[in-house]
Amino acid sequence: MASWTKPKDVTDAWIGEGAPDDDTKVQNWIDRAEREIRYRVPDIQTRIDAEAAETPPRTDLLETAKDVVVAMITRVFRNPEGIRQVNTTTGPFTDSKTYGGDVPGGLGLTSDELAKLKGVQDRGAFSIDLIPSWSPFYAGGA
Repeated sequence: MASWTKPKDVTDAWIGEGAPDDDTKVQNWIDRAEREIRYRVPDIQTRIDAEAAETPPRTDLLETAKDVVVAMITRVFRNPEGIRQVNTTTGPFTDSKTYGGDVPGGLGLTSDELAKLKGVQDRGAFSIDLIPSWSPFYAGGA
């Protein structure tokens, strides 16, 4: 199965120093990330193909999948040891860095990324009008 993401996508999106320079290693992680996505979203390839077959062709889901793969790999390469928090103290100065997520530095999808790939839209909150319809204060659901 062809890869959606190329090593260049990862390095082009990299911010700051320390961009990975071993395309073989990056492709290995791309393959892992895409397998994880296919496992979590089994119909994703069918939906990507369906978008590509439209006239004119669309690539929204494909580009979203690439974005998610890049984000997954970036988290791994920025924190390969899977450290939750780092503190450095030199004299009176302290520097700390905290990595978020359930498994810092691990190859995984956030709930937001998974929702994007599954096509789940946040419907937001809802309200229930507790004022009876016969009340003079009833707004009619508005």
